[in-house]
Amino acid sequence: MDGYYLYYIIAVMFVFPLISILIERAYNKKREFSQPVIETSAKWFIFWGVGIRLLTAGLTQTLNPGFTASILEITDNCFVAIKEIGFANISMGLLAVISLFVPSWRKAGGFCGGLYLGIAGLLHVGRISEGINQKETIAMVSDLFIFTIVVLYLIYSLGASKSAVK
Repeated sequence: MDGYYLYYIIAVMFVFPLISILIERAYNKKREFSQPVIETSAKWFIFWGVGIRLLTAGLTQTLNPGFTASILEITDNCFVAIKEIGFANISMGLLAVISLFVPSWRKAGGFCGGLYLGIAGLLHVGRISEGINQKETIAMVSDLFIFTIVVLYLIYSLGASKSAVK
């Protein structure tokens, strides 16, 4: 499972979003439909990096809390709390997944899940002095990466909506 975790994170954080962006851009080019690249990118990074990532993390945490406990190197006394965090991850993940089909939910899905990942990433950063393991380092980097993508999208969206109002 250890090797698969890294491959999974790379897939949902980079590979699947990039493939989805390229496919959509190619398809829309044939239809002469032009959506800003940042909109297309945000859609797929929020779907994969926030939605699928948090949904699958939540399912894993509720069905196999030992996996998360092993990443954080904590005991099975924390399984109830890990399961509860899993329910929150499922909820945030579903919001971001649904935003693919209900675009008006995209900013909310990105904000909610992206903020959660950013705070979690900072929590991991704070644990570096304690000595974090490879899996936690992977989680930290990917959390902060998707947080950055979402923040850039939300800043862009605020600017775009302000210029639309003028």
